[in-house]
Amino acid sequence: MNLDDVSFGSQVAENEASTLSSYFIETQAWKKLYKGDVDVVFGSKGAGKSALYTLLLDKKNELYSKNIFLLSAEKPTGKTVFSDVKNEPPTIESEFVTLWKIYFCQLISSWLIENKLCSGCAKDVADKLIDVGLIEEKNSLKRLISSAKKFTRNLMRVEGFEGGVNIDGSVTGKITFHTPTQEQKKLGYSSVDDLLEMLNEHLIEIEKNCWILCDRLDVAFDQSAELEKNALRALFKAYRDIEEYEAISVKVFLRDDIWNRITQEGFREASHITKDITISWNRRNLLNLIVSRALQNKDIVEKYQLNVDEILSDHEQQNNFYYKMFPKQVDVGEKQSETFEWILNRIRDGLNNTPPRELIHYYNETLSLELKEQDIANNNVEEPNIVSRSSIKNAVYEVSKTRVLKTLFAEYPELKSYILSFENKKAEHNLDTLCDIWGVDSNEALSRANSLAEIGFFELKSARNDRLFKIPFVYRFYLNVVQGKAY
Repeated sequence: MNLDDVSFGSQVAENEASTLSSYFIETQAWKKLYKGDVDVVFGSKGAGKSALYTLLLDKKNELYSKNIFLLSAEKPTGKTVFSDVKNEPPTIESEFVTLWKIYFCQLISSWLIENKLCSGCAKDVADKLIDVGLIEEKNSLKRLISSAKKFTRNLMRVEGFEGGVNIDGSVTGKITFHTPTQEQKKLGYSSVDDLLEMLNEHLIEIEKNCWILCDRLDVAFDQSAELEKNALRALFKAYRDIEEYEAISVKVFLRDDIWNRITQEGFREASHITKDITISWNRRNLLNLIVSRALQNKDIVEKYQLNVDEILSDHEQQNNFYYKMFPKQVDVGEKQSETFEWILNRIRDGLNNTPPRELIHYYNETLSLELKEQDIANNNVEEPNIVSRSSIKNAVYEVSKTRVLKTLFAEYPELKSYILSFENKKAEHNLDTLCDIWGVDSNEALSRANSLAEIGFFELKSARNDRLFKIPFVYRFYLNVVQGKAY
C-alpha cells in the first residue's frame, strides 16, 4: 500500500466542500438542522459547525426540491465581507440591528430578481431598495453589506438618532426606521420591518422558504471585542424579530465561547432562543469519524479487503478495523490505555472538548511522520498496521504547536504572556505556585487562572478546600510542560 495516497481529509470543512458529504456523520445536530428544527448551532472551535454549514450548501439542490433556498451571509473562505463594517462600525445597537435586517432584505430581493420570481409586493420591496442604491445590476456580498452600512447610517440621521440633525430624506427613499405614519403610508413609505414582512408574504405566496446562513462569525468581527459583542447581540435581536416569519429563517453557527462572552453581562434575548443545539462528540462518534474518513481511501479498502457498508453499519466492526490500521497501544503495558483513548487524551482541552479538527490533524500528522521515516528506510510498522507507535507518539508535538499558536495565541493575545510563564514548568498547580510563577498576589493570580480556565488552558480540580489547576496534554508538548505537581 502506498501511504502517499492515504489521507484523513482536511481538518477545515470549507476546504473539502466537494467530498465532505461522502463521509459526513449524520448526527442529531445535522438531522435537526436539515429538518428545519434548529436555527442556532453552538459548538467549540473545531467541533464541526462549519461542516454542518458546508454540508447544507452542498445539499442546496436537494433542499430546493423541498422549496427551501439557501442564502449565505458570508463567503465560505477568504476575506470576510464585513471588513468595511470593522472600519466604521455602527455606533448604537438599533443601527446594527437595522443593518442586519437591511442586509437580509438585500439578499432575499437579489435572489428573487436573479431567479425571476420578483413580483407583487416583493417587487415593491426591490424597487425601494434599488431606488436608494441598496441593490444594483451587479451585486456581491461585500458590496451589499457596504451599501447597507451607509444606508443604515443615513437612515439613523434622517430620523434624528444622531443629534437630531435631519438631512435630505431622498437619501433613504421611502424606507423608514420607525413604523411610518398614516400620511407616510399613503405616500408609499415602509419601515425596514415592513419590507421583511412583505418579502415573507411573497415567499408564502410563491411557496418558497428562505434560509439565511450566518457562519464564520468568529472572524467577521474579530478585531474588537466590543464590535464583536455589539454585532452579534444585534444579530440575535434581528433573529428574534425575524423568527415570527413563516418563510424566512436565519441560521446562525457560533462558537459557544463567543456566545458566553457576548452574554456575560446579561442578554434578555438569550432566554427566548429555543431552536438551538450544541454540537457534542463522544468516543463512538469520533471513532466513526476517523473510520469513515479512512474508508474513503481505496488503498486502505483494498489492503484489508473491506466491505465498507458492512463496517459503517456496525460499531464493533469499526473498532476492529481501527485496530487493524493502528497498534492496540502506543505505550505498551497492562495499565496503559488503548491507542484511540490515548490520542483523545492528547487533544482534549481543559473544558473536556475533543474537537474533530484536532483529531483529523493528529491522524494526518501521524501519516506524515511515518512517510518521513520510510524516506530514510526506517520502517517500524508492524503488520497489519499502516503506521508505527513512534509516529503516533511523535505526532502530538505538531498538534500541540498548532493548538497553542493558532488557537490560544491567535485568539487570546492578551493571555499569551500568562501562558508562556508555564514553559518548562510542571503541569499541576495551586494558587500558591501560580502566585510564585506570575509574581502577583492571590487575587490577581486567581483572576488570571480563571481566564485561562475559561479558554481551556487549565483543567480545574478540587482538593479539600484548595483549587487545583492542571494543564492538559494538548498544550504541554509545545510548551515543554512536564508531568507532575508544582506544589
